[in-house]
Amino acid sequence: MITPKTAKLLSFVFMAAVLPLLALYGLMMSISMPGPDSGMEPTTATVAYVAFTVLFSALIIVCVNFSRQLAAHAKGVRVTP
Repeated sequence: MITPKTAKLLSFVFMAAVLPLLALYGLMMSISMPGPDSGMEPTTATVAYVAFTVLFSALIIVCVNFSRQLAAHAKGVRVTP
C-alpha cells in the first residue's frame, strides 16, 4: 500500500497529465486538417479525427479514473472500480 501523501501526489500527477494530452490532441487535429494546398484529403482526415478522438478520450478517461481512485485512497475511502 502507498501512503496517503504519496497517493495525493500521484492523484495530482494523473490529473496534470490530462493537460499535455489535450495539447497533443489539439496539435494532431490541426496537423490532420485538410487544406487547399496542403494537408490530408477529407476522407483520410475524417478517419484520423475519429481515431485520435477515440484514442485520446480513452487515455483521458483512464487518467481521470486513476486520479479519482488515488484521491479517494488518500482520504481513506475504499472505492471499488
